[in-house]
Amino acid sequence: MPEYSATTRIHPAPPAPHAVPPGDHVIVCDLGFGDAGKGTVVDRLCRGPRGPGSIRPVHAVVRYNGGAQAAHNVVTRDGRHHTFAQFGSGTLAGVPTHLSRFMLVDPLALAAEAAHLAVLGVPDPFALLTVDRRALLTTPYHAAANRIREQRRGHARHGSCGLGIGETARYALSHPEDAPTAADCTGEGRLLGRLTLLRERLAEELGITPGNLPAPPPADCATAFRAFAERVRLTDDAHLGRLLRTGPVVFEGAQGVLLDEWHGFHPYTTWSTTTFANAETLLAESGAPRAALRLGVLRSYTTRHGPGPLPTEDKALDVPEPHNATGRWQGDFRLGHFDTVAHRYALTAAGGADALALTHLDAPARHPALRLAESYESDGTPLHRITAVAVGDLAARERLTASLLRARPGRLTDPGPDPDSWADAIAEALHTPILLESYGPTAEHKLLRALPPEAATIHSMSTEEAAQGSTAEATYGPHSHCHWCGTAYPPGTVAWPRTCPGCSEISYRNPLPVVVTLLPVDVPDGERRLVVIRRTIEPGHGLLAFPGGYVDHGESWQQACVRELQEETGIVADAADITLVSTDSDAAGGFLCLFGLLPARDLADLPPSVATDETDGWYLATSATALAFPFHTRVSHSWFTGEYAHLGQAAPVVD
Repeated sequence: MPEYSATTRIHPAPPAPHAVPPGDHVIVCDLGFGDAGKGTVVDRLCRGPRGPGSIRPVHAVVRYNGGAQAAHNVVTRDGRHHTFAQFGSGTLAGVPTHLSRFMLVDPLALAAEAAHLAVLGVPDPFALLTVDRRALLTTPYHAAANRIREQRRGHARHGSCGLGIGETARYALSHPEDAPTAADCTGEGRLLGRLTLLRERLAEELGITPGNLPAPPPADCATAFRAFAERVRLTDDAHLGRLLRTGPVVFEGAQGVLLDEWHGFHPYTTWSTTTFANAETLLAESGAPRAALRLGVLRSYTTRHGPGPLPTEDKALDVPEPHNATGRWQGDFRLGHFDTVAHRYALTAAGGADALALTHLDAPARHPALRLAESYESDGTPLHRITAVAVGDLAARERLTASLLRARPGRLTDPGPDPDSWADAIAEALHTPILLESYGPTAEHKLLRALPPEAATIHSMSTEEAAQGSTAEATYGPHSHCHWCGTAYPPGTVAWPRTCPGCSEISYRNPLPVVVTLLPVDVPDGERRLVVIRRTIEPGHGLLAFPGGYVDHGESWQQACVRELQEETGIVADAADITLVSTDSDAAGGFLCLFGLLPARDLADLPPSVATDETDGWYLATSATALAFPFHTRVSHSWFTGEYAHLGQAAPVVD
């Protein structure tokens, strides 16, 4: 989880009507070695709206891999903190959790987690939980065997959470008919028999007697597991389909693609599929294939817990880590520069992502040593990409791992202290648009961007559409038809301008004109300040910004300035008094912003501050006031330092 600053930086992306279409499900997947911030991303998605234009709240969080080893940190606005392991990271937002058949469920750890959630104010955590009856159980015997094996490896440890996840998966592969499942907890004889057999087999493998395996007797374990079944609703295989038809669902993954059992760097991997695959399998089984947006999560720098390749590691980096400490079983928490090479490989292994969620974007400004690594140096040779090897070829995967262990950072680039530059550089390097940016620990530190139209083509399907192999997301997406005659553009058309195959009309997609209004105010103490509003919509929900918005058809930009000012503050002004003081554009060329300055007004002449449809009122900003958007901050700084004094207004007093 992040190092947090008091100031939130938000990218100046304009709102869009359908950045993430209402009704869509989202799959959250870590594109690194884990610890990228999946928990805080899921928490934000669960605290609606999910995206610009989305009106339906998230209905449930579905865990689709891993088990109790997950450590997804969530911090709320009121300072509460919880590390989510098996409960979904939307729990503090009141969103229920479903543990799918791909989860490895640890009932004892689940009880401890529920107790902590109750302390944090969740009235009945188990009332927010359902578990697929087919889910495998992780037991104290799995955990004990896991720790013994890891200890015996000595200095050749693979790195482990020590909670028995690998042992649970391994035992189920070796003894599929005897592996305990959640359904077994509803009875007594079958459960006790399976737990007893499990303990005996693991002890035999380890060369010890069952009594010397450091874990409770099977009878005690069975009693606790039956209590779990009495508190938690166990569901059949039709439950997930009902959830998906009821409303939007967020699928929450564990760990990261670079630890994947099939694509990770053997032997430093997990016993779990950590790509989007399990979630997409669940969607297909429930009659909704291709009905989710694939959201990859990354930090602004690359990290790893424990041993294994981290080619961009830099031991001189000193970025505080409040929630990811060195662990007895996991090992050291390690830091490296943003690893473009490894994250490209992760995207390829995962089959690509529709969008990215970038966390820790507040770190580069405070840690100027951070860089983007565009290549490695391995055995004296530049390495720009990781070549995938055959999934079943463990020898080849071990050779790949060995080469990555020898690799060191190659070409490093510095996007500079501006987080916007980092976000744009990462999006460009990975050829994937950004949906969510995070600049701190809470949901309020998150910005949901608008996706480019060519990326925002995912929509939720009915069962009938799925059965017919519907291609509605391609046929009826934004800008998919000529706006003159209605003819559909050929599939895959993404470039602008574009020519209609029916009427030959050329269509252009121009930047959207946006206005921002600066109104100085003289206050009784003799100082001069600027009017700002607190936004109640995205982007910048809950943050301060200057009044502003889009230019409507048929009005001048000056008229738009005074209209937006009146709509958001109730303050009336004359368009003839507006003076252009600055212009700006976003890096993607999506909008053109015009800053209009009005003559100063006395505070006594202004109407009272009241809430509007898009604000909770207006306020007065000083030079120290943090604003939502960097380009607002730049213009504010220019005004407070007197750069616009030549326009007839006296330079203000700088606080």
